[in-house]
Formats: sequence, C-alpha cells, structure tokens
Amino acid sequence: MDIGSIAGTAVLMQSAQTQQGISTALIKMAANQQDQMATMLAQSAQTAAQTVAGSGGGFSVYA
Repeated sequence: MDIGSIAGTAVLMQSAQTQQGISTALIKMAANQQDQMATMLAQSAQTAAQTVAGSGGGFSVYA
C-alpha cells in the first residue's frame, strides 16, 4: 500500500466515526423527546383521573 491509500483509508474511517457519532447523538435526542412525551402523557392522565374523581363520577344525572 502506498501512503495515499493509507491516508485515504484513514480519512474514510474518520468520516465513518463522525457519522456514527452524529447518529448516536440523534438517537439520544429522539429518546429524550420520547421520555418527555411519556412524562407529559402520564401527568395528563393523572390530572384527568383526578378531575373525574373530584367531579363525582364524571357525568351528570340531570336530563
């Protein structure tokens, strides 16, 4: 192998590592957003359950 081939291979490997690092960061961001969404949904469900429990069953008997 000549020096040009070795250098080219090194650049390609560095590029692949950079791409992998970016992909990992994007996956972490997506996981964080999903975690935030799950937390918001859990809080919303808890609030809705408290509202129904506090309103005497959640329906009216008056027609």
